[in-house]
Amino acid sequence: MKEPELVRIWDIWVRAFHWSLAISVTFMLISGATGWLFFDWHRTIGEVVMMLVLFRLLWGIVGSDNARLLVLLNHPRKVLKHLNDLFKRRLHVERGHNAAGSWAVILIMAMIAVQAGTGFFIADEDELLEGALYGNLSGSVTDLLYRIHRTNADLLQIVAIVHVVMVLVYMVYGRQNLIMPMVTGSMKWLSDKVVPQIFFQANWVGVLALVISGAIVGYFAGWYG
Repeated sequence: MKEPELVRIWDIWVRAFHWSLAISVTFMLISGATGWLFFDWHRTIGEVVMMLVLFRLLWGIVGSDNARLLVLLNHPRKVLKHLNDLFKRRLHVERGHNAAGSWAVILIMAMIAVQAGTGFFIADEDELLEGALYGNLSGSVTDLLYRIHRTNADLLQIVAIVHVVMVLVYMVYGRQNLIMPMVTGSMKWLSDKVVPQIFFQANWVGVLALVISGAIVGYFAGWYG
């Protein structure tokens, strides 16, 4: 086997998005379940989450190759093969999300988008904290969105726990550390397989995508009014 080389895996934008979203969603779930800082920050952080989701969608269109949305759409057979390789401890190193992880990203992103999106149109039970667009829909629709928001929050907690458990399974059982590349952006390429070529988008494009995301969400959230 050739000498391991340090290979860049994730750009700064994917990593910043990942950890910002993880921290924000963790806070949202805790504040929603316990009331901790609920009236102070729940709405604001929810709007930030919506901005992050929009940014990730934009970055999935114009960002680095392994961040593109189309790359995440793997055939179910490929997912099953990957899980079988995990079970047999013969995982192949990849320069991006693995097949199962790609569908996990899609699921989590969709659930978080639903959570943040519904939050714009609802209020808490006492109507002391209102979303930016609360009152724009009929009462029945608002009630439906409120129920979706509460149920989806419970499901998100389950998905988040499964996500953390699977990361640990990959680390301990599958002998693949998925955390460090998401922290440092790089990993040792422990394989004779040729390193796939990846185009990493310029940082100014990420700045532009973030500004656009902030402008759009900020307009509807009333940040500038």
